[in-house]
Amino acid sequence: MSAIILLATLSQITNPTSLAAKPVPQISPPAIVRTQNFSNQPADAQAKLAQGIKLYQEEKFREAAQVLQQSSEAFKTAGDGVNQALTLNYLSLAYQQLGQLPDAQAATDRSLALLQNQNGSKEYLSVRAQALNTQGKLQLAQGKPEAALKTWEEATKVYKKAGDEVGVIGSQINQTQALQTLGFYRRAQNTLEDIEKTLEKQPSSLLKVTRLLSLGNTSRVIGNLKMVDDVKDSPKKGSQEFLEEAKDSPKKNLPKKGSQEFLKEAKELAKKLGSQEALAEINLSLGNTYQALANNESGDNNKAEDFTQKALTAYSEAGETSAPPAIKVQAQLNKLRLLIDKKQLPEAQKLWTQLPSELEQLPLSRQKIYARINLAKSLIKLKEIEQTQTVENPSWLQIAEIVKAGVEEANTLEDNRAQAYALGTLGSLYEKTAQFSEAQKLSEQAVQLAEGISASDIAYQWRWQLGRIYKARGNSEQAKGAYKQAINHLKSLRNDIASISRDVQFSFREEVEPVYREYVNLLLQGNPAQENIETATQVIDSLQVAELDNFFRRACLDTQPVNINNIDRQKNTAIIYPVILPDRLAVILSLPNKSSNKSERGYKLEFPKDKSGNFITKDKLESTVKQVSEEISKSSGGDFLENLQNLHSWLIEQPFQSDLQNVKNLVFILDGSLRNIPMATLHDGEKFLIEKDYNIVFTPGLQLLPTTELLTSERLERQLLVAGLSELSEANRQAYKDKFNVSFSDLANVKYEVEQIVEKVKVPPQQKLLNNDFKKSAISKAVNSSALSVIHLATHGLFSSKAENTFIITSDGEVNVNELKSLLRNRETNQREVIELLVLSACQTAKGDDRAVLGIAGVAIQSGARSTLATLWSVDDEITAKVMIDFYDNLVNKKMSKAEALRKAQANLLNTEGKGHPYYWAPYILVGNWQ
Repeated sequence: MSAIILLATLSQITNPTSLAAKPVPQISPPAIVRTQNFSNQPADAQAKLAQGIKLYQEEKFREAAQVLQQSSEAFKTAGDGVNQALTLNYLSLAYQQLGQLPDAQAATDRSLALLQNQNGSKEYLSVRAQALNTQGKLQLAQGKPEAALKTWEEATKVYKKAGDEVGVIGSQINQTQALQTLGFYRRAQNTLEDIEKTLEKQPSSLLKVTRLLSLGNTSRVIGNLKMVDDVKDSPKKGSQEFLEEAKDSPKKNLPKKGSQEFLKEAKELAKKLGSQEALAEINLSLGNTYQALANNESGDNNKAEDFTQKALTAYSEAGETSAPPAIKVQAQLNKLRLLIDKKQLPEAQKLWTQLPSELEQLPLSRQKIYARINLAKSLIKLKEIEQTQTVENPSWLQIAEIVKAGVEEANTLEDNRAQAYALGTLGSLYEKTAQFSEAQKLSEQAVQLAEGISASDIAYQWRWQLGRIYKARGNSEQAKGAYKQAINHLKSLRNDIASISRDVQFSFREEVEPVYREYVNLLLQGNPAQENIETATQVIDSLQVAELDNFFRRACLDTQPVNINNIDRQKNTAIIYPVILPDRLAVILSLPNKSSNKSERGYKLEFPKDKSGNFITKDKLESTVKQVSEEISKSSGGDFLENLQNLHSWLIEQPFQSDLQNVKNLVFILDGSLRNIPMATLHDGEKFLIEKDYNIVFTPGLQLLPTTELLTSERLERQLLVAGLSELSEANRQAYKDKFNVSFSDLANVKYEVEQIVEKVKVPPQQKLLNNDFKKSAISKAVNSSALSVIHLATHGLFSSKAENTFIITSDGEVNVNELKSLLRNRETNQREVIELLVLSACQTAKGDDRAVLGIAGVAIQSGARSTLATLWSVDDEITAKVMIDFYDNLVNKKMSKAEALRKAQANLLNTEGKGHPYYWAPYILVGNWQ
């Protein structure tokens, strides 16, 4: 009997459709599944196994599962445990694609159980490693990244034992996804670099191309889009100093490749090997990476446009006639979406008319159904801009026919996941044409299917859609219920949403953020009860967390915070929530209930109006914020008082002036562009808010980290690290300008600032790092040798709405926000010490980035600091030194809380002659705990 040879590539088995082809892609890189030759197998079982794999590759998952189940029983009857285990492995993959995770788990458990008592032959090891890879994939899908990492590490060991280098690489690639999900970015990057070194030793082959392609795609998912090159350690310098350092620590000093570089390398190799199919798929991935790079350059229009054109070119090359039909269609769909986004409508119109006929040429599969939905979504967007642009658009009926074909195909395949997508998308068409009864029926069917297979990534969309439909039909309570369920689905997807938001078919601001805002708007309609107002504050908090998750591309808050109400022991803290709704500004005030011994708080809601009696619209608010932000962040700005008085009227005076008489602490949970305004600058016509004795703090949400104990002088003396960088070479300044579009100057007074703090607090010499001593390794050493409570970094840095563009500078290069967590982690215990306060005294937010303050919140989260003191814009370092020295004097010698110590230092500067302009005293903000 002849041996069965089962060849399966990375993409064919576990991720048969391209990342870009699916409306919502899987977040994990595919597990590498390879099979071996086995003899003496029953012919029927062999045939069924081969048929099942073929059906799987064709994305006929229901049929594949049925046939593989038959094959498993046949191998069981024949007493062939190894091949039964192999078949059960494929069966688990099919069930995972169908969303039947309990069935997938059962199949994986049976597969591994069959392998426990087998001998250690190469065949056995190969199948066991595959089963472990599949189990890791399932564990990640179940939200168990720690377990997935351990499983894939075990799979790597088994592959090594079997002498299977390709399998080792595949399981290591899988590990990087689990590491990223857990937030271990540095370990993920190091693993990718190890894989790269292994690949360099391999001869040129299509297998090597596949692995480079996988590295490129994985790097894009975890945010490594292009080569990372610390400015000081740049090999372009060619200096002897760099070469000597590179000898000592080559891994540290060599630039780290990103998605762009891996994919370019794969492309060059595919060209040499003459593989047109590989070239097409690589170009498709390159297009996705270039588009992600364009999104990251939102503050630099020229760079963004350059990457956009590169993406369009890559998609065009991927869609050439020699490309496989499926890749060609995927590339054209991605290009269409990008053309529509960039309002290049004549080209979009020309392209979309070709796509329906090309779709018909694809074989029946889930990929074909997703392609139909992808096209329909792009055409819906095209119709939505029809009013402002003259272009030939499809009719609603044409779009509906495309989606209906997908519904029928999903029914044929008995694919509940694809059917849920198609039915929900069809429902959205009926919603857009105000046919709400039919829209509701279709959406309810889609939700039932999605929730039946625990597909929260689909279910949230259609619950959200149902919320809109119920609201349109006047069913307010049903609408609230639907929105609540949609947000619960989003919460269950925290890691997934963070990763998939970088895909070309997904936008956080379009497809996640509106769910929260619309729900808040619904809760605050009419004369809302206290319960509804309180729920609205909880939804706002959830939105803040979701924004930070999107910032990091993962669930970011892994500490155990406490509710802010439990910190307000003195019951003298007010919480103000300005919420930017679609049609107006809402402001919620939360005050302690002093008449009760309980911790409940009371809530007030107001919708402020302008002097003409009109509600404050989103456009009016953002215009005001933009003007005042520009004026107060430059010393020459003069026309700001009127706008600051307007903001004071809208946020405090109109709604709550009389309610704040007994309040000592004002906690602002700010929304959108309001984060760019220091609340201390609000003006009532006579005084700034900071002059009214309110301690002011900003927090990214209701959940705060508690202060463990007061920062006494004795504690600071033992637990304060002070570091500063006063000088940057001209070459480095230019390098940062080129790399991040930001200008940094020398900070001549940093030395004075550092030495004065050291003197006041009596910091020991080993806890002072100045200029050349201020290295990443020195920070890490200090963290490991002392239980630090306060870390003060007087150095340049940049806060941005992009994690990859948020960093601080040390003498040996920048420290990205994602590196902070590992840098400040004690290696002995693998735990972060409790950091009461992180001070960043010379940083600034990215110009033109209305969400740059997310970077400050991100730094606070990653450092684990209870409180973070940072600057919104760059100020003369002599002034900063004065503020910081006064701050520590107030904190240590005058026993003030952190918020009061900062307020007094700022007020002192405000009252200094020539420094009354907000430019000088206002940029310093406290994030987190005020105590």
